[in-house]
Amino acid sequence: MSIQEPSQLNKTSIASGRVNTKWTTRDGDEPFCPPFLENRYLHQLTSENDPGKLEASMSIASGLLTELKTTIQEYSQLSSDAGHWLQTIAETEKLNTRTRTIIGVVGNTGAGKSSVINAMLDEEFLVPTNCMRACTAVVTELSWNDSSDIDEKYRAEIEFIQVDEWEKELEILYKEMLDLNGQVSREAYDEDTEAGIAYSKIMAVYPQLTKEGIARTTPQQLMNRIRERHILGTTKRVRDSSPTRFYKQLQRYVDSKEKDHKKKDKPMEFWPLIKVVRTYIKADALSTGAVVVDLPGVHDSNAARANVASGYMKQCTGLWIVAPINRAVDDKAAKSLLGQTFKRQLKYDGTYSNVTFICSKTDDISITEAIDSLNLDDSVGKSYEELDHLEEDLYSLEQHLSELKESRQVYAGIYEDEDIRQETWENLLEDLKDGHAVYAPRDKKRKRSSDSDSKKAKKTRVSDKDSDDSFGGSESSESEHSDDSDDEEDPGQPLDEVTLRNTIEEIKGNKIRARNEKNALTPKINGAKDEIKQLKKKIGDRKSQISSVCIAERNRYSKGAIQQDFAAGIKELDQENAIEEDEEHFNPDDDIRDYDAVASSLPVFCVSSRAYQKLSGRMKKDPDVAGFTDLEDTEIPRLKARCKMLTESGRAANCRAFLNNLNQLLLSLRLWSSNSGSGANMSEDQKNLERNFVKKQLRRLETRLEHVTRKCLQEMRSNLEQNIWDRAAKPVEEACNKANPTSERWGMLRNGGLYWATYKAVCRRDGVFHGSGGLHDFNQQLLDPLTRGLAGGWERVFQRRLPQLLSSYTKAAFHELSVFHDAIERRGREHGLGVAEIGTLRTQLKIHEALLSQLAQKIVALIQEHQRDANREFVPVIARAMQPAYRICTEINGTGSYKRMKSEMESHVDNQRHSMFMKATDAVKDRLDDMWRIAEQHMSKGAEEVFMLMQRDYLNVLGGVNPQDSAMLSKTERDFRRHVSNQIEGADKLFRDIVGGEPTPEPEQEADMPDWDETGPDTPVKNEAHVKPELGELARDLLHSPDAADNAMGEAASVIKSERPASQSQEPFSNSVEQTQLSEGVVDRNANMSTSGTADEVVPEHMDI
Repeated sequence: MSIQEPSQLNKTSIASGRVNTKWTTRDGDEPFCPPFLENRYLHQLTSENDPGKLEASMSIASGLLTELKTTIQEYSQLSSDAGHWLQTIAETEKLNTRTRTIIGVVGNTGAGKSSVINAMLDEEFLVPTNCMRACTAVVTELSWNDSSDIDEKYRAEIEFIQVDEWEKELEILYKEMLDLNGQVSREAYDEDTEAGIAYSKIMAVYPQLTKEGIARTTPQQLMNRIRERHILGTTKRVRDSSPTRFYKQLQRYVDSKEKDHKKKDKPMEFWPLIKVVRTYIKADALSTGAVVVDLPGVHDSNAARANVASGYMKQCTGLWIVAPINRAVDDKAAKSLLGQTFKRQLKYDGTYSNVTFICSKTDDISITEAIDSLNLDDSVGKSYEELDHLEEDLYSLEQHLSELKESRQVYAGIYEDEDIRQETWENLLEDLKDGHAVYAPRDKKRKRSSDSDSKKAKKTRVSDKDSDDSFGGSESSESEHSDDSDDEEDPGQPLDEVTLRNTIEEIKGNKIRARNEKNALTPKINGAKDEIKQLKKKIGDRKSQISSVCIAERNRYSKGAIQQDFAAGIKELDQENAIEEDEEHFNPDDDIRDYDAVASSLPVFCVSSRAYQKLSGRMKKDPDVAGFTDLEDTEIPRLKARCKMLTESGRAANCRAFLNNLNQLLLSLRLWSSNSGSGANMSEDQKNLERNFVKKQLRRLETRLEHVTRKCLQEMRSNLEQNIWDRAAKPVEEACNKANPTSERWGMLRNGGLYWATYKAVCRRDGVFHGSGGLHDFNQQLLDPLTRGLAGGWERVFQRRLPQLLSSYTKAAFHELSVFHDAIERRGREHGLGVAEIGTLRTQLKIHEALLSQLAQKIVALIQEHQRDANREFVPVIARAMQPAYRICTEINGTGSYKRMKSEMESHVDNQRHSMFMKATDAVKDRLDDMWRIAEQHMSKGAEEVFMLMQRDYLNVLGGVNPQDSAMLSKTERDFRRHVSNQIEGADKLFRDIVGGEPTPEPEQEADMPDWDETGPDTPVKNEAHVKPELGELARDLLHSPDAADNAMGEAASVIKSERPASQSQEPFSNSVEQTQLSEGVVDRNANMSTSGTADEVVPEHMDI
């Protein structure tokens, strides 16, 4: 949108004390404030969604606030305004905080959670693990490490449980571990039993105890041991620059590797005492504020750890569910892994849309099963044919290589035999020279390794065209000597020198030929090896390609199946709620929502941590993983991107809130600093008149804002009553009616009930026990009819109605601000009061609208936080009501104890069912009432803050009405304002490079300014030299800086007065509105701006849904 410069500035308008500069768009749009009166780039950033740009702007803004604060502090003892602005800056700086996006990771034991987290963080080993089942309940938080200390590249904080928390757990562990005689149970040595887990925990913390010693001591006596007690309630800090050393240090606290309880001098272990482990690392996935939390579950036997896990669940922006891909598909994990209660909790919290499903261990695949179950014969059939041909070629090559090696071995044997013969005949020649008679030696050659060797050698000799000659005839003659006879044979005729020399030469020839044949085979063998190597690579590549196809197809199928299963689970809950609300009109064929959209909206990642680590150069001792040739194939990079993406919304919202407040602060400072006290030239009557008008409008605005706020709060309360409390009676009655059958079902062993030991374990843990058979929660089972009946209305009011109401509230409140501003603007246009600054105030309206929107978002977040606390209040009330029965059942022992436990439980439930469900709903109602009151306080305070900001700015601008005094400001005060004005003058341009826009266009100084001569006010002067230099300078001051407008126009009055005829100069100014406008330096740039309402308009009925 382009700016059209002022079209005309004539002598008459200045002489009348008013400069009417009309700022319009070339397209004829509504007039608006000129760009040099607003923070163009900063305002544009408040609508930006790119968190990178916004965070870069935050850095610049922080430096700007620091400089402003330094300037204002210099006047803190000289100006009463300084303290106010310093406080405003401090409040703005508080908004410059790093947002935390909590991502909870859940999954069963063996799901591969730790491996997935380690791969996503690009660490081979980091997340603490433990082979003891009891320690898997430790919550582990991983977040960005902002330390620049090289020795703190990896650091962790290990928080231990409090003294009273360990004492309470010890009492439970003793009851689990001891039998009826007070001795350690025989099951204590089976670590899969509850007694075994309890025994392992106690022996870990008190390693010097014996089985007899445990039986003789009490939990209170163990608590008095100083050595173990000193760690409770403390936080241990670990740091290191090496991940390996850091991991080992951390494992010392969280792991339990020693299982031999008989070992002497065994050190104390800390894992049973850990409450939470917070780890800080410089991982790219965490660099934008993501906090990944390993949430093993909320049903730990230690209440402290369970509360930590539950607290994180309420804060989660993202919830990642990890399951091995085989189980995820085969067991329909998207439905079954979450569980009905867990899914209902997601609906209550409004977080089911935050779920991400992660299928782990995608490298664990059976190719044959995958091809068969996914019908991949057509996809991989051609590859398998090629693979068969390659394997046949490989077999032939390997056979050929084996023959070549055997042939080379034969020739090597021939060479060795001939070498021995040569030495023998050379010795005979030496004996002959010494005068001895010599005879042909007997055959003492070593035997060939096998007949096949001779055959292969013969075959090789025959096939080689360069080896047509025989290796000599002496071998055949020598072979005529028999080895079977032990009798001496006739040595024959003595040998002469010629015979000896001929034989030696023949042997040498045989050696040469054998060596040549052997050497000729070496390159053939090497060539065969190379071919085999290449073939094996091709075979490996082909197998990897087949694996890749199978993995990709299984991933594709799994994603679709999991998404559909998840949508089916949500549909079941919706239908369940619909039946509870109105069974008579329920139609199962009518979809309550678009379940295809629900399915497609569920992010599913199929990942291979092992393949990612291997391709990243880690886990060097492990073999390569087939089917993965690129990091992207593992989907870990996509998961990392998802982790960072989840932070974008919160980061951007946080930055926009900060920058919007900064924008508002800078504009308010500009308005304040431009007021130099020149309003003192107004008469007292004029001051009072303008002051009273502004105050009247402000009182009306305050009243209207209170009305809009009150109306919104009333609508909120009405929705709570209609959707929750008015509907609670029926679910309460149903819960009451089903309580007895539910409690009876717990003891029906043949019909899915509990074994007596499990029944007692549930009672011992206040109604909640997570054992080998899964989760058993008596309290939640009693509550199911109640929570199921309220779930639909709860979701409707908190996820739809209240956010809609607050959105309407923003619009209604902004409407009231606009009505107020329009009334002030009309007044200014009619009387020429501060019209230029009013244009700036119109710009402020958009900022106030953003502040109202931020207020609404803050209230929505506050409501969500408190409603999540409130909906979790049902269970504790039931648990407290059931506590006497749990305690009595725990103490029951001896013959018939199971029957007596069931009888006591059923009797207690029958007695309490008429009251405990009403108490639960009353407790939740009290929580929601608190939530409403807190929302009321925040809304009223937020609206009041917006009102106070507007009151300050409008009183600063209009009619010389100053919140302090309309008298002329002191020189110190004027210097103070001038310094602030100079400092904020170019503030907006600091953000230009980030926005990437063109420089803010400034009005032309003199080129477009019409000139006039002294002959008449309406006669333009063609020669620019005729322009009075004083007015040219003043016009430039006026157009370049609104801060200089007051001084410039004051000087303009003197210049123009000196140019008037004497008769005109003698006209009085003291009581004229024109003189007042001129003395204030008014520039009416919005004279033709239309208004959108009157002061008497009432709030529109936006609030009804």
